[in-house]
Amino acid sequence: MAHLAIIGLPNVGKTTLFNALTGLAARTAAHPFSTTEPNVGVAKVSDDRLDRAAEVEKSAKVVHATLDLLDLPAMAPGSSTFGAQHLGRLREMEALAVVLRAFEDDAVPDAESGVDPVTQAEALLLELVLADADVFARRSQKAAKEATADAAKRPAAAAVAKAAELLATGRPLREGAWEESELVAFRDLAPLTIKPCVWVVNAGEDDTDSGDLQRAVATVVPAGDVVVVLSAALEEEASRLDPADRLELYEGLGLGEGALARMVQATYRTLGLISFFTVGPKEAHAWTVRDGASAREAAGKIHTDLERGFIRAEVTPIESVIDAGGWDAAKAAGSVRLEGKDYTVAEGDVIVVRFSV
Repeated sequence: MAHLAIIGLPNVGKTTLFNALTGLAARTAAHPFSTTEPNVGVAKVSDDRLDRAAEVEKSAKVVHATLDLLDLPAMAPGSSTFGAQHLGRLREMEALAVVLRAFEDDAVPDAESGVDPVTQAEALLLELVLADADVFARRSQKAAKEATADAAKRPAAAAVAKAAELLATGRPLREGAWEESELVAFRDLAPLTIKPCVWVVNAGEDDTDSGDLQRAVATVVPAGDVVVVLSAALEEEASRLDPADRLELYEGLGLGEGALARMVQATYRTLGLISFFTVGPKEAHAWTVRDGASAREAAGKIHTDLERGFIRAEVTPIESVIDAGGWDAAKAAGSVRLEGKDYTVAEGDVIVVRFSV
């Protein structure tokens, strides 16, 4: 399970997005700082390939991949509202979803945030940089002293000093070029500005197809960060509907599968994760593994016994299973191949592990 924190300025719709992603009903209110304690929930990573494979296999149970979500209290630049305890929680997360307000609503004051997502993105990015700059400046001084007494610590001290210099210019760590050894030196500091980010522009219901908003925000955030435009209020409403009515709503608005599904999938890609599957009459299951993982590593995601006793894996793309009408049919058609422990798992593989313990 991947871990994602939702952050943003007051009254931008963070908790509304959290509710839409999780299907929960965390409290929201039309005044700043209504979220005073973190909300925790789980979001399903929708994947129609898994649903279609489950249908042809007549699987009794379908298990989608998930994201572990943390909705934190609002940040306010230059204030103490976002305290050290919340920064600590934030540093534990693998990625950030930064919510930016682009909607106008007289019932929801915008004095604390405004409705310009570019200005908000710049302000929040600066806050994250300042938080990291403080940590790295203090560590740099300590590391320099330690390196004087121990030559083995000099490379790590140099890496921390280099990072502190970059942060002091107001630039996030993601804009730097880092060797793996340098990233290892940063690990216990858990820097915020090196974490992958998805920037979520929370627009009005009539603005969710606006490429202008997406392009404007993309110009001010670090290269490679994903920008998604959606209406959190609309997506929260859709999350309360049964699947058929939700699909009808999306189709009526021309949103396809919904912007929310695209946002979750974008988060997955941002984290460098892929999905592989196991399918059968009992269960169709999506599993998460890092991009580039071996077949043996993937087997361990299913069960440690499979990794320990790995012999070989039977593998085929999930589309082959769907097109053939099931795993057995795909195997009979010659689509399934045998792979060894060093095989690199591909996005969308269906895997059956042969093992002995």
